[in-house]
Amino acid sequence: MKKSAFYSILAAVSLGFWLPACKNANTVYDAGGTLEAMSVTVAAKGNGNILRLDVSQGDRVEKDSLLGYIDTTQLHLQKEILRLKMDDMQAAAKRGGTVSANQLRMQELQIEQVQVMIDESGITSPFSGTVLECYAREGEQAYAGRPLFKVADLENMILKAYVDARQLSSLRLGQAVKVYAMKDGRTAEYAGTLVHIADEAEFTPKSLQTKNERANLVYAVKIRVQNDGYLKIGMYADVNF
Repeated sequence: MKKSAFYSILAAVSLGFWLPACKNANTVYDAGGTLEAMSVTVAAKGNGNILRLDVSQGDRVEKDSLLGYIDTTQLHLQKEILRLKMDDMQAAAKRGGTVSANQLRMQELQIEQVQVMIDESGITSPFSGTVLECYAREGEQAYAGRPLFKVADLENMILKAYVDARQLSSLRLGQAVKVYAMKDGRTAEYAGTLVHIADEAEFTPKSLQTKNERANLVYAVKIRVQNDGYLKIGMYADVNF
């Protein structure tokens, strides 16, 4: 009897440890999706030789900081020619020559246009972030629209998930939610903020996992999550609203 009682107690204790683990392994979340990051491909705005481009994959860059520039020698020469022509036109006008106000204004606009092109020769990032890819190097030829590098905001990740109509009624923009992702082999909880709710429904994506996977129409939602360095683009995460 004593041995039987001992084994009964041991079984009960073992079951007590097993049940919570089983529950955690089968936690049901409201929705799930993949993590994204706001990114942009920075392109050249003008033509010319790339004289400087101080970016490498993995670099942290700051918004509007000068990262490089394109040769503007020809633009400066063009601007000087236009300026000298402008001086001649103004001198002719003072002598009573047939130079109209419109002609002078058009000349001014041409000079301003060239100056804009000179100003746009500087290479900057539109926001602070991390360089994901580099597509050009110093010494290469740039042309308007040529991709130079890709930068992403990895500090604020975006979880894109889908919900059905029943869940939609309880959601609101700015709502605090809980996001769950793997960290060091364990599920970690992150604070998230609901920043986007789709206005229109769409058909269920093939890779979708929702609380009700049989839903035919779902709504996309986006949740902003502050990255602690462990969240990566393309990583799967779950959410509870």
